[in-house]
Amino acid sequence: MNISILFTIIFIIFYLILTIITIKARRAARVEYGDGFNKDLTKAIRAHGNFFEFTVFFIISSFLLELLDGAFIYIFLVNIIFFLGRISHAYSMFKEKLLFRQIGMMATLTCYVLNCIYLLYLYWQYFK
Repeated sequence: MNISILFTIIFIIFYLILTIITIKARRAARVEYGDGFNKDLTKAIRAHGNFFEFTVFFIISSFLLELLDGAFIYIFLVNIIFFLGRISHAYSMFKEKLLFRQIGMMATLTCYVLNCIYLLYLYWQYFK
């Protein structure tokens, strides 16, 4: 589970960066709760929330792949692709670049689908 631990640490660091960005946007907008209809704050809140929403189940799937003896290189590469996708998506939220949002979501969803298929395969092999 060394790969999953390493990438969980990386994901937490990036999550903390998004948290700091959201706090700064909240302070700049002088809004304690909600988004105060402030566009910059809304973008920060959604970039932060979206990262968390998609990353939790991915981390779980990564740990499960390692638990079921999934291939090291696969787990390593899929975590890199997932993280680059999440960076791309977060960047798109702040810069309003649709292409980066599309790339980010394609990478994220592709990694989800691949992990799901691989987990099903390993589950079948492990428990048959």
